[in-house]
Amino acid sequence: MTSDNRDNRNVRHQGFVRNTNPVAPENSALADELRRVLKGKPTVSGFNRSLKHEIISFIASVVRIGLVAVLCAAFAFGGFGAGMLLGYVSMTKPLSISDITQTDEVQTSFVYDSEGNVIARLTGSQNVDRIYVPISEVRNTYLEEAVISIEDERFYDHSGIDIRRIGSAVLSALANGGSATHGGSTITQQTVKLISGNDEHSTSRKIQEWFSAMSLEQELSKDEIMELYLNLAPMGNNYVGVQAAAQNYFGKNASELNLAECAFLAGLPKSPSYYNPLRESGRRNALRRQRIVLSKMYELGYITEEEYQNALNTELLFRTEEAHTAADINSYFTEYAISEVINDIAETRGISVDLAATIVYNRGYHIYTTLEPDVQAVLDEAFSTRDLFQQDPSLLVDYPEKPQAGMVIINVQTGAIAGMQGGYGPKPGNMVLNRATQAYRSTGSSIKPIIDYAPAIELGIIVPSMIYVDEESHLDPNNPEAAWPLNADRSYAGPMTIRRAVATSKNTIAVKVWYDVGGDTALWFLRQEGIDMTAEGSYPAQAIGSFTTGITPLQMCGAFNTLASGGTYTEPYAYTQVLDSSETVVLTCSPERHRVYSAETAFIMSDILEDVITNGTATGTVSVITNSSGEYIATSGKTGTTDANLDKWFCGYTPYYCGAVWYGYDNRLRQTLIPNIDKPNANRIWYYVMSRIHQDLPGASWVRPDNVLEMEVCESGYYPSEYCRQAQTTVTDYFILGSYLTPTQDNVCPIHTAPEEEAQQPGIEG
Repeated sequence: MTSDNRDNRNVRHQGFVRNTNPVAPENSALADELRRVLKGKPTVSGFNRSLKHEIISFIASVVRIGLVAVLCAAFAFGGFGAGMLLGYVSMTKPLSISDITQTDEVQTSFVYDSEGNVIARLTGSQNVDRIYVPISEVRNTYLEEAVISIEDERFYDHSGIDIRRIGSAVLSALANGGSATHGGSTITQQTVKLISGNDEHSTSRKIQEWFSAMSLEQELSKDEIMELYLNLAPMGNNYVGVQAAAQNYFGKNASELNLAECAFLAGLPKSPSYYNPLRESGRRNALRRQRIVLSKMYELGYITEEEYQNALNTELLFRTEEAHTAADINSYFTEYAISEVINDIAETRGISVDLAATIVYNRGYHIYTTLEPDVQAVLDEAFSTRDLFQQDPSLLVDYPEKPQAGMVIINVQTGAIAGMQGGYGPKPGNMVLNRATQAYRSTGSSIKPIIDYAPAIELGIIVPSMIYVDEESHLDPNNPEAAWPLNADRSYAGPMTIRRAVATSKNTIAVKVWYDVGGDTALWFLRQEGIDMTAEGSYPAQAIGSFTTGITPLQMCGAFNTLASGGTYTEPYAYTQVLDSSETVVLTCSPERHRVYSAETAFIMSDILEDVITNGTATGTVSVITNSSGEYIATSGKTGTTDANLDKWFCGYTPYYCGAVWYGYDNRLRQTLIPNIDKPNANRIWYYVMSRIHQDLPGASWVRPDNVLEMEVCESGYYPSEYCRQAQTTVTDYFILGSYLTPTQDNVCPIHTAPEEEAQQPGIEG
């Protein structure tokens, strides 16, 4: 930059005096609906739109602009419009920016486990997606001039909104069939949107944006607003801010950018996907826009003709290697905990996720998580053990991908996430797929306890000893002629108890119970357990785990933890509190808790699910857990398999921990079936982890509520008689005192009775 131009800019900065006078109503109103009308392009490509469509669209645009003019007049002359304006303004939420503007210093944030150990250090350099840079570090570049030239040439002259630019946008819209060639938003308005994350196209939102922009101008200097914009502007490919863009596109710091590079980056925020430099077409588009930026800079006098020509002839040297990753790769749990903090800060403060992330990574926060290091260490060990994932690696040589898994462990007493693993082997990088929280897969039969059986017990529809018939059924309303559902072994076992149907995972009986519960009621219970599938509506296949949208291990773990905790659902959480650099609490986690099932239902369902392990579908690969002293720890769980063996699940729990495992293939290239030898691997992974994390815990059993009775009953459901015992038709199981399903002595079995005595033979008369 020449000394003359630098001096001119410094004079411009120093000579600027902010206008603090209130904006007149007629001026404030002018920008009302216009931005919404002008912004963007048609969602249907032009060559697909008919002439009739174009005419209607043009007329609609003109009508909207006319309505805006009427509203502007109303604002200008008082009455209804002024009242509406004041109403919109009164609902404007103040912008929360103190964390990002309090200092120019970038401070390291720390993440701690539940014992206070540091498990991650977060700085801009460790997260190349967003790196905060003070404006003083880029003052000697052309970034400011380039941004101002293309986005808001009167940035230093307006007080938040630019009436001339809005008027120009209106005329452009009228001349181009309702679609303006440029928008009316100032850099300040765009910064407001980047702070709030609110880009809704509505009259109220636009008025609130104006008010917030003018308020921001009163609160911050122009330099501070420009600094926020430069650090929050989207730069494509998830890069936020000029520093991240400079490092990832050009391999240098923003302070080292030349004129051509500054002009290139200044053009990206308008449409980061359209101008994506990592795609060939996007790079061509971005280079064309760069020339427009340079031309505008020359027109406004920010650069000389010589600088302009030199910049046009400067070849941009893009990075050819992949963007570098952080020196430290955060664990799956750490990454999830950070994302939860970012989302909660954004929600509680009403700011954008991007701004919240920038604050978390750059402002010296202290994030205290729920991670239990001993639990996580066992998880890490399991997910590095090849034998748990590949029983015979030679079978997988020609497979397009290797098997994967995701697992979550929740502390039953607190509902907090104690550990998490999102993939087999070393984590390849930051922000990769976390299968524990992002793999939405079909659950198969593992869903049955939480959508069929526990709701039925809670509603008093079934008891464990109730007899259902496993038989060919025609329960598909869309195809009543076909036999459905089918059991995994494609056979039927006849009459059996609910307890046995759960242990052997009979699909026919699960669907029958689902019908007895009612589809909408079943979905209600599932939603109460943290899995909301109500948008899909109810259909019978849900009873055996067939949903349009899959479910994650985290969701399944949270739902099963409802049973483990005695019937209370706690929304799984990964952090407890967040402190700022001055040790002030800025965020406290308050997870949602509510009762879903009675303690009686939770106990009975847990007892039934023990049979899955002792003499059911998990027998042989999962055992009841014992501690290092050999003491018994109650263990309950459920297996799950989807059609064609694409997915395998095991969800189980003890009084201490609940764990859910999904095992299978990502299926990015094709559907890959799990080899027979690997089908029990979800069970094996679960037991490997759970058996080890319980070694130092005391023995424990499920606590039976006082009103749960253990009693003998006839398989007919009646109170047994001595003849029922003789016929060996009795079982001993649990019942709830006072339930109409609990047999009493007043209802003795009428089926099994005394055999009729043979009639006495008549004597022979002599």
